Amino acid sequence: MVNVPAKQLIKDNLNIPTLPKVLVRVGQLLDDPECGTRDIGEVVSRDAPLAARVLRIANSAFYGLRERCLSTEAACSVLGLRVLRNVVMQAAVIQRFEHLRNKGFDLDGMWRHSILTAQTSAFLARRSRRGLDLEPEEFHACGLLHDIGKVVMLDSLGNDYLECFNQARTLGDRLHHAEQRRFGFAHTDVGAMLAVRWGLPTAAVSAIQFHHGPLENLRDDPVAALVANANLLAHRVADGDFVAAEATIDQETADFLELERRDVFEIVDFAAEALGQIEV
Repeated sequence: MVNVPAKQLIKDNLNIPTLPKVLVRVGQLLDDPECGTRDIGEVVSRDAPLAARVLRIANSAFYGLRERCLSTEAACSVLGLRVLRNVVMQAAVIQRFEHLRNKGFDLDGMWRHSILTAQTSAFLARRSRRGLDLEPEEFHACGLLHDIGKVVMLDSLGNDYLECFNQARTLGDRLHHAEQRRFGFAHTDVGAMLAVRWGLPTAAVSAIQFHHGPLENLRDDPVAALVANANLLAHRVADGDFVAAEATIDQETADFLELERRDVFEIVDFAAEALGQIEV
C-alpha cells in the first residue's frame, strides 16, 4: 500500500474528494431490501445533469436496451440493480470532475479508457475460473477508478501536473515514474487513497495501487493482476494493435487467472466492440 512519506505528501498537497453524496444514498438504498429500482431512480432524478448522463449511458449501444428509456426510474427498472450501481458510479464520477474540461488534458480520452478497462475487467472476472475476492461489478469499479488519481492530481496541482503529464508523453516516459520523481507520489498512490476513503474493499484498493505493477505485487494477487492486464489490453485495443492485445495475457497469466486461450481471444473481440459503444 501507499508508504507513509507518500501519504503525507498527498495529504499536504492534494484534496482527496469524498464519495459523491448520490453514491452514498444509492448504496444505502441498494442495501435496503425494502427499496426497489424506482426509489433509486427517483433519487438520481433529483440531480438533472446526473440524470441526463445516466440516461445517456443507459441508452448507449453497450447496454442494448430494446426501447429507449426516457426516465431514470425506467432505466433503473430495465438495467437491474447490479448494472445500475455501475452506471450511476460512472455518471457521478465523471460529473464530479467536469470542471476540469478544457484544461489542456484529454478528459474524455481518459474516461473512455477507464470505462473500457472497467468493462474489460468485469468481462475477465466473469470468465476467470479462479476464486476471486471481488464480484464482476466490483471489478468494474476497479477499472473505472484505476486512473482517477490523474484527475485528482490535475485538480489540485493544475499546470504543475499538466506539465509533468505532457513531458512524460513527449519523452516517452512512464507517467507514474515521472510523477514519482516530481511529486514524491504517483497517480496510483492517489487512486489507492481515494479508494480507501470511498470505502472500497481492500482487494480493490490493491488493484488500483498496483495496476502498473511491480510484477512481484501481481504474482500473488489475482485481483490486481486481472485489472493490470485489463488496463494494458484496453490500451492496445484502443491503439488498434490487436496482435499485441491478444498477447497481453500470456500463458503464465492465463494459468494464474484460470483462463483458457479462447477467453483471451473473446475478450479482445469484446473490448474492440465495446470501445465503439462508450458514452462519456
